[in-house]
Amino acid sequence: MKFRPDPAPTVAQRAMELQAIGLPGAHASYRGRELNFHVGIAPGTFGRLYQCVLKVMPDGRRPDMIVLKPDLTELACGKKIPHTYAYKGRGTRLCLWWPNDRDWMPQMKFAETYIPWTAEWLYYFEIWRKTGEWAGGGAHPDPNPKRWSRPTPSSTA
Repeated sequence: MKFRPDPAPTVAQRAMELQAIGLPGAHASYRGRELNFHVGIAPGTFGRLYQCVLKVMPDGRRPDMIVLKPDLTELACGKKIPHTYAYKGRGTRLCLWWPNDRDWMPQMKFAETYIPWTAEWLYYFEIWRKTGEWAGGGAHPDPNPKRWSRPTPSSTA
């Protein structure tokens, strides 16, 4: 008998899951079939509150966490922010996990992954702003991989 993982939750199930977390001021909206979960996340008890949106696509596709406010590029004072992806919309798209290692799978709960991972990323972002060194570890995919090369994590973003 072949092992089959549980099916990915639907977008509606994800909305119920996220609302059940009970984060103050959090709310869900839809843009077509995409769920947008708006939430304020702080990196710690005394940390700044960042307004974020978790964009959840149907069919278990990889979600995106976008920091909307404050503007991270302004806070970075012109420096390239580590562990982010290019993003055409408003805000900064975070790199929270290495896709090739499957650190996240669609069956995982956002309350145990994306929400705490975002708080942790923001914690290291605040340290990076003060020190210029990314202390959060991790790897970041090459944004321009060569077709003939095997993808490997780079040590810096």
